[in-house]
Amino acid sequence: MINLRFSRLPKHRKFKYTPVYYDEQKEELHARVQVVKREMGEIKSNENSAKENIRKLYKAKQNSQRYGSFSQKNYLLRLGAIILVLIAIFYELINSDILEFIIKGFGK
Repeated sequence: MINLRFSRLPKHRKFKYTPVYYDEQKEELHARVQVVKREMGEIKSNENSAKENIRKLYKAKQNSQRYGSFSQKNYLLRLGAIILVLIAIFYELINSDILEFIIKGFGK
């Protein structure tokens, strides 16, 4: 019999996945040991030490962005002060006769 197909079904594909385990404490300990060895002269600086330095700087930059910098904290302080001043002004308007005078003026 003739075996005609207008479309082909894809064959199954095998999924090869090997999990990578990451232990942050172990990595930090290894990096500190390498720095101490480099300071003592046991290990010379090489390409891996440059990569470690870049990784540390990148991680420090991410942490500073995550937890906020000095200018961001100043921004929040200024914003809080402005909100407090506006609340105080609104409170004084509510308790004074000026607001009633303004409302009566628009009512005429």
